[in-house]
Amino acid sequence: MKIKQIIYGLIAVFISSCTGYTKKDGKVYLRSSNEARIGVNYAEVKNADYETFKVIDHNLNIDLALDKNHVFIDTSILENADPKTFGHVKDYYWKDKKNVYLLQFGRTDARIMGAEPTTFKVIKDLLWSLDKNNVYYEFDKLEKVTPHLFVAIDENWGKDNRYYYYQTLRVDSLDYESAEIIKSYFMNEPAKPSKYIKDKNHVFFHNKLVKDANSKTFKADGVGWFGHDDKYMFDEEKNKGLLTTEYKKTYIDKK
Repeated sequence: MKIKQIIYGLIAVFISSCTGYTKKDGKVYLRSSNEARIGVNYAEVKNADYETFKVIDHNLNIDLALDKNHVFIDTSILENADPKTFGHVKDYYWKDKKNVYLLQFGRTDARIMGAEPTTFKVIKDLLWSLDKNNVYYEFDKLEKVTPHLFVAIDENWGKDNRYYYYQTLRVDSLDYESAEIIKSYFMNEPAKPSKYIKDKNHVFFHNKLVKDANSKTFKADGVGWFGHDDKYMFDEEKNKGLLTTEYKKTYIDKK
C-alpha cells in the first residue's frame, strides 16, 4: 500500500470506522460510528437530491456520491465537480470534463489547478502526475519542467532533462551531469534516497546549498535529514560544527 494511501485512509478511519450513505424519509444521511462501535450517528447530506442520489463505487477510504446536480465527498459538495462527467483516474485522483481532483478527507476544493483532464495521468504513487503541459506534485505545479521527459525517481525526487526536483523545489545550481541523490541508511532498513543531493562540487539539502560540505566525502545519516563529511556534521543545510565523538559513535561507527 502506498504511503499517502495509508495517510489518507487512516484519517478517515480514525474519524469514523463504519460509514455509508443511507436514504430515509426523503433525505440522505451519512452514517458513522466510532472505533468501539458505540452508537451510530447520522449526518444529513444537505442539498442532496433524494431521487437521483447514488453512491459512487470505489475501494478508497472516503465516502463519495453524486446526484443530478453535485458530487459529494462525505457530507459536503465537492466544489466545481460535474456529476455527469465525473470519473476515476487512479487511487485518489478523479476528473471530469473541466478539472482534475485529488480527493482528501475534509477538503471540498480538491482541484489540481490547471491540470488538463484529457491528457492527465498519474506517474508515481499518489504524488507525481502530469498532463501535456505540466508536471504536478500533489496539488502543485513544477516550474520550468519538460513533461514528456520527466521521470519520477521516488516519492520525493524527480527529474527532467535539465533539472532535479525535490517535490516542487527545483535545484537550480546543481551540475546536472554529475548529480547524484545521496542515499541514507537508518537502522536495519534498506538504503533509500535522502533529502540530500550532490554534484561534483556541491551538496544541497532539497534545493538549498549546504555550505562548506565536501561533496566527495558527504554522507546522509539517520532518516536523511542530517549528514556529515570528513570534517563537519550538518543538520539539513546548516553546518553544526566539527564532527564530535558522540556523533561518530551514534551515526558513523554503527553503519
